[in-house]
Amino acid sequence: MQTGNSRALSGPEKVGVLLLALGKQRASGLLKKFNPEELNILVRSAEIMPTITAAELEGIVEEFENQFGQGAPFLGRAEDVRRLVTDVISENRSSGDASDQFIARQDVWAQLAALPDDIIVGHFQNQSPQVAAYYLDRLGSERASALLKSFPVAKRNDLLNRILGMGQISPQVVEALESGLHDELFDVDRRSSDKYVSLAGILNNMDKEESIQALEYLASVKPKDAEAIRKMLFKFEDLLRLPARALTVLMDGIPVERTVLALQGTDAELQTKVLSALAPRARRMAEAELQSPANVPPRDIVDARRTIVDSVLRLAGDGLIDISGAAA
Repeated sequence: MQTGNSRALSGPEKVGVLLLALGKQRASGLLKKFNPEELNILVRSAEIMPTITAAELEGIVEEFENQFGQGAPFLGRAEDVRRLVTDVISENRSSGDASDQFIARQDVWAQLAALPDDIIVGHFQNQSPQVAAYYLDRLGSERASALLKSFPVAKRNDLLNRILGMGQISPQVVEALESGLHDELFDVDRRSSDKYVSLAGILNNMDKEESIQALEYLASVKPKDAEAIRKMLFKFEDLLRLPARALTVLMDGIPVERTVLALQGTDAELQTKVLSALAPRARRMAEAELQSPANVPPRDIVDARRTIVDSVLRLAGDGLIDISGAAA
């Protein structure tokens, strides 16, 4: 069926119109039977649904029932469909309900809007212009206007032109864009701890200024990931601030000879802190060797310290120790 906008409605759009026509109470019973994916499709179809008149509604109803009773004049708007679905789901959701998945996906735009301007702009600059234009359009005119001021004039004009010329976007594409936005900005996967350990190790071995610059960039494109990595930044000297229990767990897995090598040239406070975490016999051995240090290449000392720091990061990534209060 063609609408006043000369476009045939999709199946999900027709379902949304019929639900709206049924009224909230009757639609509620039907919506409870929808699974989260079906609800997502329904709401996404409402994003691009044109306004439906009473005459057009009759054609939709005839398609399903071949007849429809007389009623008040009808005007079906996309925002009414979205409001109907979200209201019903919110009222009927319970702890652990499958509709939690639907509600969470709808929150991605609120989460995006809550981010600082610099993070949003940094993320948009790494997207294709068309995707960035869609995101800006979804944020609303007031926020989009504020964000566009951060773009160069040529880029700003291009984005405005793309927003102006934005056509129909299928629910599947909208779903993919929302999913990508969620994954890139808000989803910290605990199973990704190895990735964080690896990146933290790389940043740990950079100069301080280089490390800061790299972390700032990561924060502009993946703020949640960047925060997880920042908490894992750790230098050998940070052992001084590591809790006693965490230090004991760490040193249990480090050979005494490597500990002695790593402590070469460190101050007395750090040596005392680390040695206090050793077993009595191992501590006596380490103290004796530190009193008469061997002549070893500086590179060996650096490697020994790096090995210990890598062990700290692995233990933290596995959740065996907490370094959030000690990390650099």
